[in-house]
Amino acid sequence: MKHVLFSFKGRISRKQFWLGTLAMMVEFAILFALMAITFNTETYTPTTASLAITAVMFILAIWQGTALYVKRFHDRNKSGWWMLVGLIPLIGSFWLIIECGFLSGTQDSNRFGANPKLS
Repeated sequence: MKHVLFSFKGRISRKQFWLGTLAMMVEFAILFALMAITFNTETYTPTTASLAITAVMFILAIWQGTALYVKRFHDRNKSGWWMLVGLIPLIGSFWLIIECGFLSGTQDSNRFGANPKLS
C-alpha cells in the first residue's frame, strides 16, 4: 500500500486506485476522530493540537490523492499532469472519477511501466 499512496512512479490498476481511496477514507476518519477529541467544547475554538492535526491531514490528503491520480493516468498512458483537469469547475471532478476510476488502462507495457495486473 505504501507504493500506492506515496509514490508517483509506475502504474496502478483501477482496483488499486479504489483500495487506495478506501484506505485514505479510513485514515481520515481516524484523524477526524482525533481532531474531535482535541476540540475545546467549552469555547468552541480549535486547540493547537486540532490545528496541527488538520494541517497534517491536509498535506497528507494532497500528497496521497495526487499519487493515486498520477499513477492512474500513467496506467492510461497519459502524463500525470492530466490530473489538473480536476481544476475545471463541475466537469473536472466527474472527468477524473470516470477516467481514473472506471476506464481501463493500457493492456501492455507503456512508457510508465508494466501492466499492474500482470506484475
